Amino acid sequence: MKTKNLIREFQAILKSHQILINEIAKSPYLKGFRVGKGEAIAVLIPETLLELWYVLEKCVNHDLIVILQASNTGVTGGSTPDSDDYDRDVVVVSTKKLKGLQLLEDATQVLAFPGTTLTELENALKPFHREPHSVIGSSCIGASVIGGICNNSGGSLIHRGPAYTEKSLFAQIDTEGNLKLINHLGIDLGDNPEEIFKNLENKNYVTGQNEAWQGRTWAENYADNLRDTTSPTPTRYNGNPEYLHESAGCSGKLAVFAVRLPTFEAAAEATTYLIGSNNESQLIQLRKYLLENLSELPTQAEYIHKNAFELTQRYAKHMYKVIDIMGAEKIPQLFALKAKVDGFFKRIPLLPNNILDRFIQLFNRLTPSWIEPRLQQFHHKYEHLLMLKIDSSKNEEIQQHLLKFFSGQSAQFIQCDKKEEKNIFLIRFAVGGCIIYYSDSQGIDPNQRLVSFDVAFRRNDEQWLINLPEHLQDQVQMESCCGHFFCFVCHQDYLLKEGVDAHQFKDEVLVYLEQRGAKYPAEHNVGHLYQASSEYQTHFQQLDPTNTLNPGIGKTSKCKHWH
Repeated sequence: MKTKNLIREFQAILKSHQILINEIAKSPYLKGFRVGKGEAIAVLIPETLLELWYVLEKCVNHDLIVILQASNTGVTGGSTPDSDDYDRDVVVVSTKKLKGLQLLEDATQVLAFPGTTLTELENALKPFHREPHSVIGSSCIGASVIGGICNNSGGSLIHRGPAYTEKSLFAQIDTEGNLKLINHLGIDLGDNPEEIFKNLENKNYVTGQNEAWQGRTWAENYADNLRDTTSPTPTRYNGNPEYLHESAGCSGKLAVFAVRLPTFEAAAEATTYLIGSNNESQLIQLRKYLLENLSELPTQAEYIHKNAFELTQRYAKHMYKVIDIMGAEKIPQLFALKAKVDGFFKRIPLLPNNILDRFIQLFNRLTPSWIEPRLQQFHHKYEHLLMLKIDSSKNEEIQQHLLKFFSGQSAQFIQCDKKEEKNIFLIRFAVGGCIIYYSDSQGIDPNQRLVSFDVAFRRNDEQWLINLPEHLQDQVQMESCCGHFFCFVCHQDYLLKEGVDAHQFKDEVLVYLEQRGAKYPAEHNVGHLYQASSEYQTHFQQLDPTNTLNPGIGKTSKCKHWH
């Protein structure tokens, strides 16, 4: 009866199609892209910022737990409920319909709303020859701009560092349980929520005149920190106090309505080099040499292990081909369509729930790789692959440095043509899902057998790979490794053999990582997989003293007032 009364109150704010209570209809919002799943009494999908505010008010008044979700592309389960052991009823609020981005100051800045994706922002800036603070990553195709800020996502852009801003518009629940709207955008929008949202959505405001809120909008010193290759500390990791400020790094403990970010001038022309090595130490020495000697750092330096390259062609080929044909901006729509098709098959008795995933993998087995021949030959030759994307004006300099490092031999690197460049970055984009797609087709629950590590190694570390002791390696069925190599951020996925204790496996690996002085997670955030540090937990408690928004994040308490 209580739930029915709540639903009736939500119906006074939202239309029926914006309120999901059927189990099959809710299921895509209650299960993470990789891991994470739980229960919620309803999924609410507001279509305006004011509707979102009214929904939050109603949830706070009824003492409901609120989990805000944008694209649901997270890989640590942080945007879905976690099990069913909360002390209050849970509501998931999806912000995917809250699209909107506004270009400011001749497109040198942008205001992004909760449902805006990185791809949409990237495409909006192309006519102005500018780029966003981040670009789409392999593990978060379809990811939202605000989701990146809330997670301090790192991404692959070396010059720009973790997603960060001190200018945002957000709702916060104070110690007494009151919901407050706080405008730190530096733009005068009015005095009450109705006025603020109306002026914001209609772009009825002026910028650049006696702005009320000053603050940084990106990690300005990141590239300089990278060049310090002797430091015994990582360059970036989630929970780093340097990058925690209100919405930045809030992990869903605030309801963020808009963020203000800079944009960056795009290179006139870029070129990509693919470097191969069968010696991990050689590649690490190359990193050190280039960081210390290049006059200008590459825009990207991405690593792919040979095994990950092959698994992506085998199990994630459909993903990179779809991106190739339709563009990354279509991926969220295709994910939504797949969820509907999966829901249809779940209603048919005797059919397996993963029948669509089986058809996808049949397609992958029967179709060619669509990878350029020279790339195939190169990847078969080398265990480690490094992609360097540079401004074309630095082409001669990078060639000279590579020739000097490799003692005048050019066999270990190639300058990609445009087709090869597109191929190699498509592989890099799709690599984060290869083991997931395999698991889905085999009916394997990733929550039980997939263990992922998102690790920031010390800048002076002499190792790159996670070298497991023999007894742990024997527990692994399949593994994939990629990463942001100059940042020394490694993404390692392990699919464990059936019957292996995943919790014990993970705990043993984390002990090993701590012995190496690594920090984790590096950029995917704590979600429900990692223990938040004491400093990070203090930050959460200051943002959300009643523990109403996304409780349990970082393995913290799920109880009201953090009891």
